[in-house]
Amino acid sequence: MTFHPEILCPFCGLGCGDIGIDQDDSGIAPRPSGCPQADRLFRRPMAVTTDARMAGTPVPMDQAVAEAARLLGAARAPLIAGLAADVEGVLAALTLAARIGATVDHERSDALFRNLAVLRRFGWSVTTLAELRNRCDLVLVVGPDPAAAFPRLWERWVAPAPAFVPGGGRSVVFLGGEPLPETVQCLAGQIETQGMEADPQPDLATLVTRLRTALAGRTASNDARMAELAARLRAARYAVVVWAAGLFDGPQPDLIVEALVRLVRTVDGTTRCAGLPLSGADNLIGANQACTWRTGFPLRTGFEAGAPSHDPDRFDWRTRLRDADVTLWISAFRPEVPEFSTSGSVIMLAPPETAITPEPALFIPVGTPGIDHAGDVFRADSVVALHAGALIDRGLPSVADVIGRMLVALEQSADTREKAGC
Repeated sequence: MTFHPEILCPFCGLGCGDIGIDQDDSGIAPRPSGCPQADRLFRRPMAVTTDARMAGTPVPMDQAVAEAARLLGAARAPLIAGLAADVEGVLAALTLAARIGATVDHERSDALFRNLAVLRRFGWSVTTLAELRNRCDLVLVVGPDPAAAFPRLWERWVAPAPAFVPGGGRSVVFLGGEPLPETVQCLAGQIETQGMEADPQPDLATLVTRLRTALAGRTASNDARMAELAARLRAARYAVVVWAAGLFDGPQPDLIVEALVRLVRTVDGTTRCAGLPLSGADNLIGANQACTWRTGFPLRTGFEAGAPSHDPDRFDWRTRLRDADVTLWISAFRPEVPEFSTSGSVIMLAPPETAITPEPALFIPVGTPGIDHAGDVFRADSVVALHAGALIDRGLPSVADVIGRMLVALEQSADTREKAGC
């Protein structure tokens, strides 16, 4: 048995670097970390099939790559989606997209674009996880508990005493959502009971509007709760408003984000206040950063006209899937993919443990960054790139390796056609 201490977790976007991993001849297994995602996704067997599958039939990797290149090269409306890979894999996917005129989008981009839509219209003032941990004395959590998507958020970034707050005290208030039981246990003594009672108006947009009204000094006489919360925000040395837009329900969730941005701006006029919008599982932030570096646009960018163009509605992968004749789906981090249907062909790059129904036209097993190969991922607050090292060698290629071979096959095919034409 080999023990690997302090392993970086690449899955949810928090970048926890203290995961303990046991390795033996059967594979790897994590020691309990308090994170259900890490405890599940770091458990991988050593013995896996490395064969690709064509319509469910095992085929050699060279044949699978050649078939993928043939399908993608002949596609009229190709889509590259999922896009869950390390930065190198995303850059390779962007190179392929430019080569074949494809659209690119990440599986989890909904949460990102609920925030980006507001950033584009209004701008915002946001902070980092390190600032949250070290300087914040009041945390206002708006909406569902972000720990549902970021399990160790409170343990690692809020429960420790802040380094630069006199007295070391910190309070956490939930608005429009209840803390999970594990959050209550983690933040014992820090969660304020004020503002946690069941509200007769559970609509999140309405609650944020009431709080903004209280900050403007126009609170109704029977809304003492919001008046007290407004006073707490103004009295804080450094307040941080935390939300996970991917957990918002209802129509037009970006309007809730807009109200929160305006709320932060109001409070920041008299004391330090910043927002912390959380998204970023499966290197969503890294995919968006890479797309921006390469094209000048965020995700939901297409290359069908020979140059990159951005349309957050038209190039949403769910919308684009309806017209795609070939879809390259990339999901390297976890052995599950969302349910989706398309009339076109599907080429899937995913871990060999992935169970897929129905079977895609082509399945190519790939390794997971931080397990089968090293790779860079971005933290959920967008400011830190983290390097995840390799743990085991199961003979699985990276997404970048497979797409690199596809690009070579496409070039060889183009050369063959050019010579035949001559």
